[in-house]
Parts: sequence; structure tokens; C-alpha cells
Amino acid sequence: MTGRLFHYNTLGTLMKGGFDGAFSFHNVLKNAGIGIGTVDQLDGELVVLDQHGYRFDVEGQIHEVRPEETTPYAAVIDFVPENKKTLAKKTTKETLEETLTCQFSSKNVFRAVKIQGTFNKIRCRSVQKQEKPYPDLVDVAKDQAEFTAEDITGTLVGIYTPELFGAISATGFHLHFISDDHRFGGHVLAFEIDVPTVEWQTVDTVEQKFPTDNETFMNTEFDYSSVLSDIDQSE
Repeated sequence: MTGRLFHYNTLGTLMKGGFDGAFSFHNVLKNAGIGIGTVDQLDGELVVLDQHGYRFDVEGQIHEVRPEETTPYAAVIDFVPENKKTLAKKTTKETLEETLTCQFSSKNVFRAVKIQGTFNKIRCRSVQKQEKPYPDLVDVAKDQAEFTAEDITGTLVGIYTPELFGAISATGFHLHFISDDHRFGGHVLAFEIDVPTVEWQTVDTVEQKFPTDNETFMNTEFDYSSVLSDIDQSE
């Protein structure tokens, strides 16, 4: 079953310091089965699972977001998977992404993915809350906090983005993680997983909402000339 992906703002604008939250999680989470993003002032990494949002801060702590909190960037979908497979061997992030891409009928559309299993090892990151004037995200990422866990069960959620839309979202797979006990997670850098269960959904519609009620966004001339290379470097 194909689905509608809801995008609030773009990763390109986030890369250029568009960190002001101007859209409430009350609205983001209404029909959000899974998703990724961040929170106001880039205060950590966001995982959305089963209509709940979880923020992982730079200290490695998890906080469930409140409806009145806001986001500068989010990508969510009411996840109804059309495919489900269990891979009968241990695999890494790179190998799993390559395997999944080969399973897709086309590389020209977005996909929502959900991956569950026992992770022999997983490395995640989070970022520090920022104050104005905001720097570019590529500079923030230089001081990111990284966390590693071993022998942990949990769920990866994320979006596969076709190359054409690389400035809206990161080309390829953009994955965030949350452990089953809700004590570990963040933006995924690397992992090794044993016998993962993989589900995905094809996206046939993308709803792109811009922060038109945010004065800074509307009045700033962002320099997007290096945005694709910045995304590659940061994500």
C-alpha cells in the first residue's frame, strides 16, 4: 500500500541554520506511524514511533516530546508496510541499505522503512541545543556527541530519498533509532544487527509544508550553493 509522506520544512534549510521550531508536535504526530526530525533550536534528535515523538539530547537522555513543543524539521508517515522480510544473517548498516535498495522496485521514489531486531552494536549521535545567531548544521556536527550500545533490541525508522530530492531530505537512507526500553537512540551512524526484520512502504505522495508563519524563514536569503555537499558531510 502506497502512502503520503509529510515533510515539514526541508533538510536543506535546516543545514543552513533554520533551527527555529514553528510547527507543533500536536500537528506532526496526528497520523505519524514512524518518522524522523529534530526539535526547536536543534535540541537533539527526534524519533517518531506509533504517534509518539522521542527526543534524544546531547547527554544521551531521552524525553518524550509534548504536544505544544515545536519542530524546525520533520518527516513522518502513517506507516502501513507493503513488504516485510526477515534477513537470515548478521548484517551491517551499509550491507543492509544495499540489500534494501536492491529489493526496491524503483530508486526514483521515497520509501519509509522500519527495521527491528537485536543489535550486536550500534553507534548513534545527537547534537547540542543552539542559540542565535544559528550556525550551519555542518559546523554543529563537528561537535556532535556519539553514543554506542551493544546487545540491544530496538527499532530503526527512516526515510529513503531518491537523488532528485537530495536538498529536501538526505539522498539514500536517513535512519534514527530507539531501543525497546526507550533508554538509547539517536541519529544512526553505524550498526551490526542479527537477523533483522525489515518493513517498507512506497511513497506516492509527498506533502511539503513550509514554515510560512516563521518570520526568519520568510525574510532570510539562505545560501544553498553548498547544501548537497554539506548534507553529505553531516548526515
